[in-house]
Amino acid sequence: MAQFKKKNNYTFWHSPIALVILFSIFILFSYNMVGLIKKERETSRNKESELNKIDELRKRESVLSSDIERLNTPEGIEESVREKFQVVKPGEKEVLIVQDQSQAKAPEAPIDHSFWGYIKRMFGK
Repeated sequence: MAQFKKKNNYTFWHSPIALVILFSIFILFSYNMVGLIKKERETSRNKESELNKIDELRKRESVLSSDIERLNTPEGIEESVREKFQVVKPGEKEVLIVQDQSQAKAPEAPIDHSFWGYIKRMFGK
């Protein structure tokens, strides 16, 4: 009969206090995991934007390197000098177009969009 008696194997790990402590540790780790997942998503978005910037910079680098190669040729140098300094080769003539001042339009006065401006425009003042 003694063998059917309940044995008292009561330890700390089976107590309600230990279960509450373990549950609170589980909740703490779960909360930290949610924060880590949010940070990981933000990091991947930042990574994508930085990779896009790198691609744009590489494209710009290729355009600039082709411009540099073009400017290293005699034709590129001539084009650059003509744009910046408005020079001509010997034997060429330069044409300068000037707008006639009589045909130039005088700047108009700004229109007054207020109520009194509307009244003045109605009566031709």
